[in-house]
Amino acid sequence: MTRFMGILTATAGLLVGACAPTTISPNWGTAYQQMRAGQTLNPTAGEQLEPVEGQDGKANATAMGTYRKSFEKPDAEFQRSIVSTGVQTK
Repeated sequence: MTRFMGILTATAGLLVGACAPTTISPNWGTAYQQMRAGQTLNPTAGEQLEPVEGQDGKANATAMGTYRKSFEKPDAEFQRSIVSTGVQTK
């Protein structure tokens, strides 16, 4: 019976502690926003409407084709290993 009361008291304490109000600091997320802004090369790039000049059209077309193919599903035919260690067998 004392063991049951101990478990009941511990559970009640955890439940009451979980209901305590939490506050977030006013500076929460500031470091993330500063890091993200620091990685932006040109923050006004989206506002510029002039076309990009000096790039090879064929190279750009190849790059776009490769980019679009990266979203396609891979072929379903692949060799799956029976060994569970991650080593592929053929």
